[in-house]
Amino acid sequence: MYHKPIAIGAEAVLYLEDWLGLTVLVKERVPKGYRRAEFDNYIRRLRTINEVRAMLRARELGVPVPKIYDVDLVNMRIRMEYLNGTPLVRLLMDNEELDDLIINYIRTMGNYIGILHRNGIVHGDPTPANALIVNNDKLYLIDFGLSEILGRAPNAQDIRMLYKLALDLNVTLRSFEALRKDQSRLLFTEFLNGYKGAMGPELTGRVESIVNRIRRMVRYAVR
Repeated sequence: MYHKPIAIGAEAVLYLEDWLGLTVLVKERVPKGYRRAEFDNYIRRLRTINEVRAMLRARELGVPVPKIYDVDLVNMRIRMEYLNGTPLVRLLMDNEELDDLIINYIRTMGNYIGILHRNGIVHGDPTPANALIVNNDKLYLIDFGLSEILGRAPNAQDIRMLYKLALDLNVTLRSFEALRKDQSRLLFTEFLNGYKGAMGPELTGRVESIVNRIRRMVRYAVR
């Protein structure tokens, strides 16, 4: 049974469905009329496959993500576990003080992204909006729609790969700046503390250095 959409994104509609006796979350990539039908079908299929692969791999690595129940590559639908939780972004918006609980969630998020990066997975949109607190304690990563599996672990000499990881973290830093401009660097430092636990100090330092380089380039370009 199709239910009213609970969210409509740039490329997909999310809705709840009664499926085999379970209430599941369905993510359906809808056709885009401005693209040629063959190309549109290819893009939607590829992104659906990439998202599922990244989520399955994340679970193998111990990163909490919704369970995948079913993949429909004809209609470009993913049926997954419905998690009724609170987005981390909501905690940041609703609380003026950055208490220990929020800081711990930020570090945990950083650690999970670090685990993904250490295993060659780019999340694509690692922001507090895509970190969900379930049952008031456990943090899940959600929305792997822009994810990419790089196929290898990073090393300190692989600049191209480190650049992709840095672009991922730049998205995180920009989200902190949008939410808490005055405290964005503090939030990012705590995020990196968790990230470092998975990536190690050397790789973390290299990725952070590239993030800073990216930001200097952007500031120079917009002057």
